Amino acid sequence: MKKEQETAAVQIPQEAEGEVIVAEEESKGKRILNTIVNVVLIVAIALAAVCTYASYVSTSGNGVPNIFGVRIFSIQTESMYPTLLPGDLIFDTGVKEPEELRKDDIITYWTVINGERVLNTHRIHEIYDGGGYLIFSTKGDNNTSADPLTVHESEIVGKYSFRVPGVGKVFDYLQTSTGFLIVIVIPVFLFFLFHLVQFFRVLFEYQNVKNRIKFEQERGRTEDLIDQEQKRQSEAQAAARLKMEEELRERLRAEIMASMAAQQAAAPAAEEVPAEEAPAEEEKPSEEPAEETPAEEASEEETVSEEAEEKVEEAADEAADKTEENA
Repeated sequence: MKKEQETAAVQIPQEAEGEVIVAEEESKGKRILNTIVNVVLIVAIALAAVCTYASYVSTSGNGVPNIFGVRIFSIQTESMYPTLLPGDLIFDTGVKEPEELRKDDIITYWTVINGERVLNTHRIHEIYDGGGYLIFSTKGDNNTSADPLTVHESEIVGKYSFRVPGVGKVFDYLQTSTGFLIVIVIPVFLFFLFHLVQFFRVLFEYQNVKNRIKFEQERGRTEDLIDQEQKRQSEAQAAARLKMEEELRERLRAEIMASMAAQQAAAPAAEEVPAEEAPAEEEKPSEEPAEETPAEEASEEETVSEEAEEKVEEAADEAADKTEENA
């Protein structure tokens, strides 16, 4: 029996420890999920900020958006293959002094293709002095001949620095209304909605805890008042019972004493009748019986008084019991 109790005592902490471990794992999983969601949403917000800034805020540098002087472009054709591939995201720096450009540098510039003014990124093939300004001849690495149109130095947007393969497609998709809605607007909305729900949940939990504390305080006060009222009632009942018992004892004692006095008064009258009928020649009682008579009467009186006290106690107890039953 002792071994079974010891085994049970050992198993209880193990079960409790298992529950604690499960709770910790669930809490850890929630933290990891929240971290992942926050990271994804923060990245989406950052992309939204970059796209918004690049598209609508900064338009300096020949009408091309830039971020702290850096221009971002997405390659669309294979004219610079294998140096640059379609879908690559390239980063250009601003050109403050065109004289610093050299042959074989890759530049991004404004030009006209198929009657439309567009941005193009090609390598510098030749540099000409136009008398106070420079003229650049460009050529794509994948093209066999130079571009038909030369580039004025004022049309140069930036000089190529580095590329990120494949990210240009994402950048192009984000430039569309559908991509901006799916990749930026919806995640940002979900981010704020998630944190709004978290805020209201914490607020509701705070209100519940506050109401619970208030309820416990009111409950404690009510219980104290009930205890005080019950104590006061019990004290009042005990005092009333004692008072009633005293009154009953006094009343019964008075009645019993009156009854005993009546019996004592009637006893001499009953004793005188045989004394008158007795003959005159009867012998006088001796002194010893006369001396013993008061002792016997005293013992009888004590017995009667004890019986009276017992009756008083019994009557008082019965009256108190009836009073409690009525209460």
